[in-house]
Amino acid sequence: MEWQEMFAGLDTLLRYAAGERLKEGLPVVVRTAPRHTATAYDPEWRWLIGHQFFFALLQGVIVGLNCYLEAAPAGGGEADGELAADADGGVRVAAAFMRSSAAAIKFTADFGPVDYDARIRPAMSPPSVREGFSGLQTRDHAHLISLFARLRASAAAHGDGPASEAFEEFVEATVTAYEAHKFICSRFGGDVLPSLRMAAASRGRSTQAGITALRQLMRARLFALTPDDSPARAVVPTSYLGEATAGRGKRPSCVTPTTTQSEVK
Repeated sequence: MEWQEMFAGLDTLLRYAAGERLKEGLPVVVRTAPRHTATAYDPEWRWLIGHQFFFALLQGVIVGLNCYLEAAPAGGGEADGELAADADGGVRVAAAFMRSSAAAIKFTADFGPVDYDARIRPAMSPPSVREGFSGLQTRDHAHLISLFARLRASAAAHGDGPASEAFEEFVEATVTAYEAHKFICSRFGGDVLPSLRMAAASRGRSTQAGITALRQLMRARLFALTPDDSPARAVVPTSYLGEATAGRGKRPSCVTPTTTQSEVK
């Protein structure tokens, strides 16, 4: 199922480009996941190709969100008719790609923790890359996060209806993507050790586990994405929001993705 999910974004984009009205949960039929063989076991290659695929999928998320935002009615108010349909389709494309990215990040890390410690982590440290190297530093990721604040306002502008339901679907897909990152972080020692980025920023003095920092980041992102007291906020698990609910309200061309080269080594 995860192998199929990894290609669902591409399938959804093709159907959207063909003018289909997208519906939630339409299956994509692809061949079954290939079996691992001893001769094909290569953690470095998996890590590289998986990250390249992941950042390509982020471009798909950005395309879908751009289409959603362009369908927002000028001057505010609720979208209706063709605009609402366009908004609905665009955000469903974004949601499908976000779910694909969650599956892709698991694919990227589908090897043993011992190999990560011995072969992958050293390759992400000086002198192979600059100190504190992280995928969070890519322009693709930064642009995606910059869209979240615009989405928050647009979700309210679209009001109730299919586009609103599709936006809730996107929020759920975003939670799924963060869950996948938490899974990988824990798998490779992030439930105990700081990330490379944290260690570099603190000059080796940080004792905070990487997964703790990831939860804090995830909480801030989801608050930036979802309007207060909205159906979209309601689909975020309470455990993700934590104490942040006490501070509610206090935080402060469509088919062209960002043309950047991801900084994956």
